[in-house]
Amino acid sequence: MSDENEFLPRDYEFEGLVKKARRKTLLKMIIISVISSVVVLGGLYLLGSYVLQQTIEKETNAEMGWSSLQGANVESMGTQFNYTPFSATGTTEFVKNVEGVLIPWGERHDVYTMFGTSKRESLSMSGPSKMGSIDDERLPFYYEGQRVMEFYHPDVQYVKVYDDRSTLSKMNETTVAEMAFSFDQAYSIQEVQKLFPDHVAWYWVDTFTKKDVKEMSNQARDKNMEETAIINGFDVYGFPNSPRPDTDPSLPFISTLNMLKKDGKYEREASNLYNDLTTNKKRKLTPDSLKIIGVVVTGKPSELKAYMKTSAVRGAVLGATANKYE
Repeated sequence: MSDENEFLPRDYEFEGLVKKARRKTLLKMIIISVISSVVVLGGLYLLGSYVLQQTIEKETNAEMGWSSLQGANVESMGTQFNYTPFSATGTTEFVKNVEGVLIPWGERHDVYTMFGTSKRESLSMSGPSKMGSIDDERLPFYYEGQRVMEFYHPDVQYVKVYDDRSTLSKMNETTVAEMAFSFDQAYSIQEVQKLFPDHVAWYWVDTFTKKDVKEMSNQARDKNMEETAIINGFDVYGFPNSPRPDTDPSLPFISTLNMLKKDGKYEREASNLYNDLTTNKKRKLTPDSLKIIGVVVTGKPSELKAYMKTSAVRGAVLGATANKYE
């Protein structure tokens, strides 16, 4: 049909205005959609970042708290974080402080996400391993190239209890060392402080139930199992000595345990530990209620020799050593 026969002639100017209006509307909708998406995504990202930081703060506090309770003379050097757009990886370094010499004692790597989840990526502190010849009478544990301390519970009858205090005479005075002293019985903190007026770095707390002691005693009587009754330094609980003589060193241990058993990543473990220490809540957890069954002492060989004849010491096991001036 020709233009002449059309009922209404086409208005090209009007059609142009309509198309232009449509383009403006479409462009406006696109801009609004983009802005809305940016706002929503930005809001979600900010929310995710907030959740990530909350997760990091809550879980690292729990990790640091639990680490302060477990492990003989081991302390955390803090956690460094490496951030990605949607997650963060925390690297925690552990050391042994032996008379001012910091000896590396493994790392822990944890991954935290914006969704409030976390996972243990790797843990170099996977545990000690025994080294030596199968013909050796004794195979010590080693970790990070260092000797691992071992402990003997006073109520377990072991076939053999080792005493490494004789090795002190073979060390030169530029060496500093840690040594685990296991006691013949449980003592109060005040009694231990009288027995060991100097060089105590860490106190070993008796967290073992009667059932645990019975099981270890059965293991100690079995020639194939006797070594499993000896407790290595990774599996003991206690607290470091306080640099202030007027401060009770056990107070941080008690307050941290009370905090962890109420809320946090280690709530179940802390509650179990609390129940063991209080005999299922039959008594209060106080400094006077803690039973100290061993200590870690640090110092030069001549300083540690001061405890060569301490009657309370049942067993003595050498731990990490270092050259004071290297």
